[in-house]
Amino acid sequence: MKRMILRRLAALFFALLMLCSLVGCSASGGVRASLRAEKAVAKAGNMKIPYENLYYMTMTRIAEMKAAHGEDVFESEAERAALESFVKENLITRDEALISVGLDYGLDFEKGDMAEEIEAQMSDVIENNFAGDRDAYVESLNAAFLTDRYVRAYIAVSDYLPTAIVNEMIAKNELDFSDEYALGIINGKNENGEDHFIRTVQVFIDKNNKLYSDEENRAHIKALHDEIAAAATDAERYAAMCDAIGGPYNNDYGDLMGNGYYFARGEMDAAYEKAAFTLPEYGVSDVLETEDGFYLIMRLPKQAAYIEENLESLKGKIYFVALNDKVDARLAELESSLEMTRFGRSLDYMDLPAIDAGGGEVLYALLLVGGISVGISAVLLIGWRALRKTRAKRG
Repeated sequence: MKRMILRRLAALFFALLMLCSLVGCSASGGVRASLRAEKAVAKAGNMKIPYENLYYMTMTRIAEMKAAHGEDVFESEAERAALESFVKENLITRDEALISVGLDYGLDFEKGDMAEEIEAQMSDVIENNFAGDRDAYVESLNAAFLTDRYVRAYIAVSDYLPTAIVNEMIAKNELDFSDEYALGIINGKNENGEDHFIRTVQVFIDKNNKLYSDEENRAHIKALHDEIAAAATDAERYAAMCDAIGGPYNNDYGDLMGNGYYFARGEMDAAYEKAAFTLPEYGVSDVLETEDGFYLIMRLPKQAAYIEENLESLKGKIYFVALNDKVDARLAELESSLEMTRFGRSLDYMDLPAIDAGGGEVLYALLLVGGISVGISAVLLIGWRALRKTRAKRG
């Protein structure tokens, strides 16, 4: 009997260690910020807006305003009130609306396959950009008023959620697969008179091309822009754009002939779309700088023959229009239901409590150690009581 009890005790102890090991592994990827980072400052629909969102927006806005207008820019009450209004008006964005729609379909960027894919991407970021040094990564987050969770949410919105939601919409038979619907979207406009679908060509200079410094890359793209914009006619601008695409500085090798990309609203990066959809045909954008590099974008007229020939492949793109409509509707709902929490209402926007992007790591470690200790104590107590019962029976 004693051996049986000891074997059970050992099995329980081993199971506990395995559980703690699994918890530790799952937690090792994300960097935990100060506890207040995830505290809700506002609620809207099925969304809770965490403090980390407000903190990033406010601190970034303050830094931008001080850089543009001087350190004393927020001395008056009117300027402080304007800051608070700006932040509250921008607490709900299309990103939050997209995340909200994703939750309707059971898609949470912090759980499941999406979380694992984002974790792999974040591991690559830390390895490639910070030589695997998590402390350096945390330092960069603090310098930019960011948290690891905020970055992961951004990656989810940019790289994963749109496609995942569209796939769910297809699985649930929520989309129209007819040619008539597809052509209506490709050639039609939304309720604001804006095109659903456009065609662009681009020059892209990668910041990581290892041939030139950022300043040299910036100078190259600026020179190309000035040359293309100076052309007098549509044909001359397009010819100049094609020369740039085939030139020595372009790092986008997917369309060296200048035929162009066809895409729908909601499919591309928000900054790229904002620049592209506002262009007239054969108009060239200003230099668009992103984290990855520098873009020049030219909008081209759509070609009926190309659309007819490639209609089936283009259908996959137009489903982002249906998603975009869902996001627009959800954004309006969230904006109308936005309500600040007591914590959110108590904040002084000029004196916000700081967030340490790695401030939750020590606390989590202590909680984990405490949990392990409590678990081990419980296992030992169970074993001790079992032994006492055995001895009592024998006595």
